[in-house]
Amino acid sequence: MIVLSGCVSSKHYDNKGISFDYPSNWNTSQHIFDLPGAMVIVYESSQADVKIFKYDIPSGSSLEEAYHESITNHSSRFQGYCYQQVSNRTITVAGVQAYEIVFQIGCNSTQTRQKIREIWLEKNGTIFTIICTVIPPEDFTTKDVAFNQIINSFQVKS
Repeated sequence: MIVLSGCVSSKHYDNKGISFDYPSNWNTSQHIFDLPGAMVIVYESSQADVKIFKYDIPSGSSLEEAYHESITNHSSRFQGYCYQQVSNRTITVAGVQAYEIVFQIGCNSTQTRQKIREIWLEKNGTIFTIICTVIPPEDFTTKDVAFNQIINSFQVKS
């Protein structure tokens, strides 16, 4: 990233009812054919990316229930990959309460070791997830500035 007078050089994404800023040395693609609900991927490389998904809230459910169900499923979904939850908290994104979980997977050099930060929020009756991934986990801190830029500027249009 280029830093000038304390400001991070950035690009702006505005499409499909969402908008956000992202580092100028990152790219976007809307061609995510194999991921249901995927809207856009923002990536620096194959080692660091952010995927944004959009889902309808299941009938009779809520954001909180969908989030907790996902967290509950993480340990079974990543069984055999040394799933380890790092943190779990509530934050504000796009002016609404959002849920955040950070976890690591990958046991050793035979598995892809990664650290993942998931943000779940509901806006206008729709669930949005922002999934930030870094390979290897040790690089997470250096990429978190870019992740924060995307998350903190994320907006959903009415």
